[in-house]
Amino acid sequence: MECPTCQSQFHSNMRNTLVGKNKRNASIFVYFQICPECDEPIIGIKEATRGEVYMNPNNTEDLSLLRKEQRR
Repeated sequence: MECPTCQSQFHSNMRNTLVGKNKRNASIFVYFQICPECDEPIIGIKEATRGEVYMNPNNTEDLSLLRKEQRR
């Protein structure tokens, strides 16, 4: 996995939590961890495709990472 802040490569050790359901009744999960290189938060969102109420936090396939704007 690549950190969206410092672009370092690292082994994912995400945690996740169920946030709720969207209008299509799909479960929405937030994934999170701290980057081991820059100590910034890594946060992503993932939609369950089959109505799951639990998703393995180590499965980051199709995870949409949030990216912080770079300050100048």
